[in-house]
Amino acid sequence: MTVSEFWLSLDVVFGSTLGRSLVSDLVLPELGMTATDALEKEYDPFTIWSALIAETGSGEEALWTYRRL
Repeated sequence: MTVSEFWLSLDVVFGSTLGRSLVSDLVLPELGMTATDALEKEYDPFTIWSALIAETGSGEEALWTYRRL
């Protein structure tokens, strides 16, 4: 997953408003920081995406959204 695929998937799964809110406000326990912080620290986008999907309980289908874009 690339960073651009991360953002596209975020919009598809959560919508742009909720998605941006989740990325900036939700601390992902698996990473110990928000997705924004993890992206700034250049964590692997799929690792961040996986943590976000797990924390929101969005399910397996949402996890692989980027492969269908």
